[in-house]
Amino acid sequence: MAHTETTQVYRTDPGRKWQDWANAILAIWLFISPWVISFGQAPAVPAGGATVAGTSIGGVAAWNAWILAVIVFLVALSAMGRLSLAQEWLNLLLGIWIFVAPWVLGFVQLSGAAWDHWIVGALIILVSASAALMARRALAPPPPPPPV
Repeated sequence: MAHTETTQVYRTDPGRKWQDWANAILAIWLFISPWVISFGQAPAVPAGGATVAGTSIGGVAAWNAWILAVIVFLVALSAMGRLSLAQEWLNLLLGIWIFVAPWVLGFVQLSGAAWDHWIVGALIILVSASAALMARRALAPPPPPPPV
């Protein structure tokens, strides 16, 4: 019985992790940013002059933002309900993708879209790494009781 009480002392309330709320807010911003920054309809095309699958580069940046925002938001919501490392690591990996997407998808020349992805991606990486460290500490077994 004493062990259970000791374990609860070392655990944090998973619904109160500020990192999950921060990731959810960052996801909301990433979702609306194509309209706010106006890069969703950018007519820019790659150096070769072709579009990617019939979509402008601005459209590619916008779709990447919309899809990743929904995924990050859902992962952040699921992390609010439990204390698990899986969601934190998943959001960290998604943050890495968001950060490298301007280079991989070729929309670096759209400065608004690129900077939006770099800043949001970096913040999600930092926030998720912080949450993963907190969750790791909280999930660690409590220290053994001192010898009597």
